[in-house]
Amino acid sequence: MELAVPGRPDRQGSSVFLFKSFVRSLRQFLNETGLHGLKFVGDSNLSSWERSFFFGSFVTALIITVHLISNIYVKWNSTPVIIGISPQATSILKVPFPAITICNMNQVLRSRVANYREGSNESALLKFLCDSEGWQSQELDVEPSASNFARNDLKMSDFVLNHSQSCERMLLFCKFSAIQRNCSHLFQPILTDEGLCCVFNFQPLENLVKPYTNRRRNLTTEDGFESVKWDPEAGYPETLPHKFYPSTSSGTGISLGFTAVLDAEMNEYYCSSTNGPGFKVYFHNPVEVPMVKEAGLITAIGYETNYRIEMVRAEAVPAIRSISRDGRQCLFKNEKELIYYRIYTRLNCENECVAAYLYETCSCIPFEYPQIYSNATTCSMRDTICVRRAQRAENRPSWVKCRQQCLPSCFDLNYLASGFSFPLASNNFQLANALVEGINKSYLSENIAVINVYYRESVYHGNTKNAYVGLTEFLSNVGGVMGLFMGFSVISLAEIFYFLILKPLAELFVWKRSSDVDSENSLKHNAFGIDKPKTSDHQIVWHTRELYPKGVTLKATERVRKTRSSKIISNSLKH
Repeated sequence: MELAVPGRPDRQGSSVFLFKSFVRSLRQFLNETGLHGLKFVGDSNLSSWERSFFFGSFVTALIITVHLISNIYVKWNSTPVIIGISPQATSILKVPFPAITICNMNQVLRSRVANYREGSNESALLKFLCDSEGWQSQELDVEPSASNFARNDLKMSDFVLNHSQSCERMLLFCKFSAIQRNCSHLFQPILTDEGLCCVFNFQPLENLVKPYTNRRRNLTTEDGFESVKWDPEAGYPETLPHKFYPSTSSGTGISLGFTAVLDAEMNEYYCSSTNGPGFKVYFHNPVEVPMVKEAGLITAIGYETNYRIEMVRAEAVPAIRSISRDGRQCLFKNEKELIYYRIYTRLNCENECVAAYLYETCSCIPFEYPQIYSNATTCSMRDTICVRRAQRAENRPSWVKCRQQCLPSCFDLNYLASGFSFPLASNNFQLANALVEGINKSYLSENIAVINVYYRESVYHGNTKNAYVGLTEFLSNVGGVMGLFMGFSVISLAEIFYFLILKPLAELFVWKRSSDVDSENSLKHNAFGIDKPKTSDHQIVWHTRELYPKGVTLKATERVRKTRSSKIISNSLKH
């Protein structure tokens, strides 16, 4: 049989005490808070309609405050990033001179394909290469097994490499930073969507693509220029060799830029990628694989063309890393890893998406796209119909989902070229370039093109992505609205927490602990046979903590004790 412990509070009594303590704390909070209007709501000296007026005013101010804060949050959430002009200028000496890809629009040399007979595999490949658009309209609806390419195993990449104009034959003269250089040391051949081209100031494949990472090839050119790693986000290494590439420019103007003399070899023209002869020139950063077919600039034969370069640099502050990718609409280089390329760019990512789609559709990858899988084969002529069908406009939405994930890089470098040209000399007089002066004027006007590439200014201001409304600005805006309409501050949160939560719970804890101590004392008295005075069942016994919530201070108790002690001492002295 359990003995009931008198004086111990039950659960219902604790709830009642907590409620009363909360009411007392609420009244004290209303009287002492700094929030506008609430002091009058808790003032018992005011009439009920006056207190109601101030309460209504407070609720109105609260509604307006919530509405304005919601507008601030929507603005913060919907427009997290703003693009502005960078306050710091970027010198052309700290970024690479643009990589220059030059392509002769002649697809193959006439002397190398003249002996192929009609009906051969080579003849079929030439027909496709030179009349791609006309061939598409006739052959795409034919079943692959019934087409002329069903048993054609020739690969477009191998054919173009063996039958197109080489860089040594196309480039007659090269000068960079006012120094004449051997063109074969500056340029390297590269296969693009335009065919076989020549590229200058481009990163070697060992620094660009993963399958070539472990190649033990000497990357230093014959004239002593060493390869260094560069990307738009990290830039150049801190320590650089005396001669390196990708190279920077030495200054502005044509004399400190890049000059090349190009030979089209019109007698070797077999078919053009456009409606006439000439060259396509494409400017890009050294880590981006060129796609010349759609974006290349036309350079006419018989003309000298000057390309004035303006640098367009994209930057981002580290603070926007905390913003979601969809919010900032850009990616840092370590946020998305590509399959084939070592460095992320939007174009590299999109090319991988197209390559993955074509491999899934045709079980091969065309030569102009990255070989993202080690076991993937390069498409041959028998795969041409499948590839062209997959590239039709109605089938392209299949890779749109992948390409939507290819956001721009937060750090990027692009080049805008403004070109203007004038005809080369047709009469015999002294020219600035001795090589051009020595060429026959008839051959000069029919085969030769000269290009000059240079910077217009020595510094450029990039475009910087920054947080439109950062956390500090957001808190400042919210705090200003709440302070204006309600007089709210951070201390107001402390007041609410103390008076409405902490204080009632603390008083409940003290009350329960005092009740437990009284219960233990009563049990000790009963153990010595001392009976506790009986009270009626309905009589309520109030605890001193309830009668005096603030308690009795220790100083007052000590003062009483000292007064009593002094009286006792004085009485004893008298006696």
